[in-house]
Amino acid sequence: MPGTGPPLAAVEPFKSFICKVASRCNLDCDYCYVYRHADQSWRRQPRRMSMATAARLGSRINEHALAHRLPQVDFILHGGEPLMLGLNYLRELCATVTRNAPDVRIRWNGQTNGTTYTPEVQDFCREWDMSFGLSMDGPRVANDRHRLDHAGRSMFDRLERALELLSSTDGRRLWGGILAVIDLENDPLETYSYFRSFNPPSIDFLLPLGHHDRRPPGKEGDLSTTPYADWLLEIFDVWYGERPQPIRIRRFRDIIALYLGATRSSEEWGLQPVDFVVVETNGEIQAVDTLKVTYPGACDLGMNIFTHSFDAALTSPMVRARQQNWHALSDVCRACDLVRICGGGYFPQRYSQANGFRNPSVYCADLMKLIRVVTGRAQEDLLRISVQGAR
Repeated sequence: MPGTGPPLAAVEPFKSFICKVASRCNLDCDYCYVYRHADQSWRRQPRRMSMATAARLGSRINEHALAHRLPQVDFILHGGEPLMLGLNYLRELCATVTRNAPDVRIRWNGQTNGTTYTPEVQDFCREWDMSFGLSMDGPRVANDRHRLDHAGRSMFDRLERALELLSSTDGRRLWGGILAVIDLENDPLETYSYFRSFNPPSIDFLLPLGHHDRRPPGKEGDLSTTPYADWLLEIFDVWYGERPQPIRIRRFRDIIALYLGATRSSEEWGLQPVDFVVVETNGEIQAVDTLKVTYPGACDLGMNIFTHSFDAALTSPMVRARQQNWHALSDVCRACDLVRICGGGYFPQRYSQANGFRNPSVYCADLMKLIRVVTGRAQEDLLRISVQGAR
């Protein structure tokens, strides 16, 4: 019944650290949650993380890992655009963090717009066993609709050079996959076919970061419409029929896994505790950075690595809300039979000034349709396999 649910669980330690090593970017994407939305705190951040901050960050990560007996953690180089900082800086940063975190294995990851990903960068990634995810939205017309530089120029040629490097035999093991923001104007099958031609290890199709007070494109009116589910389901019909499936599409695989009883998934799905934290270039410890789309200061925990441990951050009300997801849900979500899969929708996309985050997602109708169709197909296959096995 509404209002009931699992008891408060034990606190989940942070296992991933999203580190804003750069606070500026060479692209001016018109949907960017850092630079184009409600929170403009990036303006007061230093352009890059200092080595003193990196050293303190390493020691805080080490402290947290020892306290929770974590053998390894993920360090994600983020921004802005981390590769703008140059390889000499990045080598020094990695060495500084490693030197100050001697008791935990650090797995190096990053997210890049690809415009400065070169053979030299790939050599650096091989040196540090570092993988980078690539942010892009599709072929040239699709990508350039939103992802231009500050002078309004296309950077697509550079991006395709990065794709060629990452999809090479040498580059594939250093490629984390593709992050693509959905644009309803783009043809879904053309977008998937383009990405498919480079055989990425994974694709994550992201719903635009809107909420109830700032509706995403296509959701300005009736929230019962399902344009994003319809867009994704065109791809699902093709992807699901591919045997074998060489590309992981995280959104589809998470739905199927949770339907089959999995308890872990990516951040946007399910009710598992969020186990990552964000560190800004000046050392501020913050909640998930996509909250910047909601209101100024939404990410702020009032903590900094020079004065606070990561264990202290675990006690913050904002972090606790993400750790105890069930207790942060609206009554509508608690009563829904799909909540174990959708988790109430991505946290920032639930926001309204009137109710805070205690709303269904602005994408609720899309999520419901997507989940029902995807799990319906999975159930059909399971039944067919069961019947064949009984013969």
